[in-house]
Amino acid sequence: MNSLLSRARFLRVFALAALASAIVALPAAAQKKKATDPSECPYCHNDPALLKAAGLVSHGGFVFGKADNTAKVDELLPECEVRWLETEHFRIGFGLGAWKVKLEDKKKTVAELTKLKQFFPEIKPDTGILDPWLRTHMYAQRAEELYTRFLELMNAQNTIFPAASGTWTAGATYMGEGPYLGQLRKYEFFVVPTINSCVTFLTEHCGVQVRKSQRWHYTTLGSIALICSAEDGSLRTDAALHGHLAFNLAHNLYDGFLHYNYDTPIWLHEGMAHFMEREVNPKYNSFDSDEGSIAQDTRKENWKPDVLALINSGKAPRMAELTGLKRFSELTLAHHYTTWSMIDFLVKTKSVEFAQFLWALKRNFSEQGLPTGEKLLDLHRTKFKEILGWNYSEFDEAWKAWALNAYKATTPKGSDPNGMPSQPGGTRPPGG
Repeated sequence: MNSLLSRARFLRVFALAALASAIVALPAAAQKKKATDPSECPYCHNDPALLKAAGLVSHGGFVFGKADNTAKVDELLPECEVRWLETEHFRIGFGLGAWKVKLEDKKKTVAELTKLKQFFPEIKPDTGILDPWLRTHMYAQRAEELYTRFLELMNAQNTIFPAASGTWTAGATYMGEGPYLGQLRKYEFFVVPTINSCVTFLTEHCGVQVRKSQRWHYTTLGSIALICSAEDGSLRTDAALHGHLAFNLAHNLYDGFLHYNYDTPIWLHEGMAHFMEREVNPKYNSFDSDEGSIAQDTRKENWKPDVLALINSGKAPRMAELTGLKRFSELTLAHHYTTWSMIDFLVKTKSVEFAQFLWALKRNFSEQGLPTGEKLLDLHRTKFKEILGWNYSEFDEAWKAWALNAYKATTPKGSDPNGMPSQPGGTRPPGG
């Protein structure tokens, strides 16, 4: 009996081994491809000609974070199905699943997909479901559109940046260290489905263990990244994620403009971030905090009544106060409302001068001619008057008068200038 049992086991194992050999022997084309294999993209099919025509570079196999190949990130996060895509200015890892288009977003989605269809004929703009490949292509398009919008705000559409690091010499006009607004490497955007996966990536590539969206400067590599998870706030919602990308790219692109050599004023960063996000969609809003702190936030879509309430009550923060903010954790809702409105004012009334001011703040040099953050507030005050034409108190009055006229609507009953507790923004450590 024992002899027969042993023989049966042997035959079973042998049969399994033979089956495995047969599978290995199958032609490569007959083996099932991973869902994330670039050739599985039903729109571009990873066709180099189609990708090039659309301004795209690759569906994977590029450096990302501290990895020399996206395959290493896939190995680090086997639980995630990441679609990779490289554009002219971005490297993107998109790890989320399909999304059912909401009725309120239908018009916007059809317009976006119609743009993509000119490059990928198999796209159906009126589709009700965005599969992961389609979403990846959409976010590539969105990132590039936000890059273009940032260039418009900076009045830098025709600016030529250095081809590579080390091309700048003392005495020449400093334009950064590389071709991507002054950064050496492309900007990165990585979104994964869970906080745990996000923490795993951040631990490995950034050396931090945080559970919120993170902006990270890889100082030795020359790239600036946004890393986030769908479990953070409302980011499962596509419109919220799009706005969140806009919010954080406003920070990252301005940091990288003429190279990330030093931090620029908090009020300006947060105001620009709110402005770019609310241009995309004011329904979902992101708010910055520092590591270990909780941001003051609000679910309100219309901020204009609260700006009016702050002005009419005499509680609106003054520019002299805003320039003194050193940490995102110091921002109250009054600061968020006010910084957004001030940027709104400057973009709509003095767009050229505002762009010149933004440039000036990135050109603070030491006596040796090197970029430095020293005495930046002195430069801020000087250039504010020189370029925009106001001292701080004069600006406060000009902004208030404009807002009272531009926003007009009276403050509704029960409006609270201090707001009520929505969407986390991110944190910006020194980088690694």
